[in-house]
This record gives sequence, structure tokens and C-alpha cells, in this order.
Amino acid sequence: MEQNEKKLISKWEKKIKFLNRTDEVLYRAKNSDLLFIPIFEKFLVSYLMLKYHQKILCIGCHTGKWINTLDQQTNIKGYILDQSIRNLQVAMHIYPHYNYEIASSELLPYRNNKFHYILINQPFDTFVDKESLVKEFKRILKKKGKIIFYYKINLFVNRKKQLESIFGLVDLEIENITHYRGIEIYEIKNKGVA
Repeated sequence: MEQNEKKLISKWEKKIKFLNRTDEVLYRAKNSDLLFIPIFEKFLVSYLMLKYHQKILCIGCHTGKWINTLDQQTNIKGYILDQSIRNLQVAMHIYPHYNYEIASSELLPYRNNKFHYILINQPFDTFVDKESLVKEFKRILKKKGKIIFYYKINLFVNRKKQLESIFGLVDLEIENITHYRGIEIYEIKNKGVA
């Protein structure tokens, strides 16, 4: 009886901590960039060739709609990570067959070398601690895996150089940059992997 009581107390403490955390743990919301989410979705649906049952992590997936669109094209194993409790609750009700986690500023809650793709549905400059996050991406990405994210095009900023310095610290490199309808889409891979 005493052990069950300790378990319940521990679960309750975790729940309280979870409910009282700050909203901007992983990224800062930028409403102006929400306009580009459908463009990024259209790009991924049109040009990303997924294989059956690949593990796809979607960060900032809002209500899960576009990872579901990818799943309808190719049966994938979807994982959704978001810092918004409301968005996750909505996604869980609409798409109960995906795996859901709440974002935290610590380690990402996944084992090493798990994901074929990490899709970031949030402009990369909104992330609070990019260096720590990139280390975590490296840890959970498969050897031949890819990270794909976007930026709104800005002709006055040399993003490639900035990103090369951040990703280079953990032996990741930019494989491709695509300009698509007002956004730059970056594909990142492990260095030296063809």
C-alpha cells in the first residue's frame, strides 16, 4: 500500500510540474510565420519521399494535420513533439495513433538513433537554445537521417554561414537549400554520409 501511495504522489508531482511550466520552453511563438506553415507542408507533401514505417518526428506540429497528410501518402510512424498542451490535446483526439510528447528544455525524450526524419514546423530562429537542441537532434537522428526545417527568406542575413557554424559543432552539415514560395528549406544530414 505504501509503495502505491509513493507512486501516486510521484505521478501527481510530475503532473503539477508539467502544468506549471512556462510556455516558451523550446521555442518562441511567432505568429507572423504561421503564414508559411501551409507552404512548408505543401513542399513536404510534394517532394519528400518517405518509405513504409519510417520514424518521423514532427516538432511544433500544432494539431498534427500535416504529419497526418504525410502518413496518408506513405504509412509512417509519427511522433509529435510540441510545447503547447492545447495543440497536443487537439491532435491526440483527432489522430490518436501517433506518439505524443510535451517539449521540455532538457533532453528530448527519445532514444539514440531513432528517427529517419526530424521535421521542424517552426522557423528555426524561434528556438530558445539552438546549440543544445542541435546536440539532441544529432543524438536521436539515424546515421542516414535528415533534419528539415524552414526560414522566411531574408536577403540581408547569411543564414547558411550561421547554420553551418551551429550544426558543424556536432558533425552535421547542410545538404540542400531550396527556395520555395517565400521560404528557404534546409535539409541537414550527418557529415560524410551519402
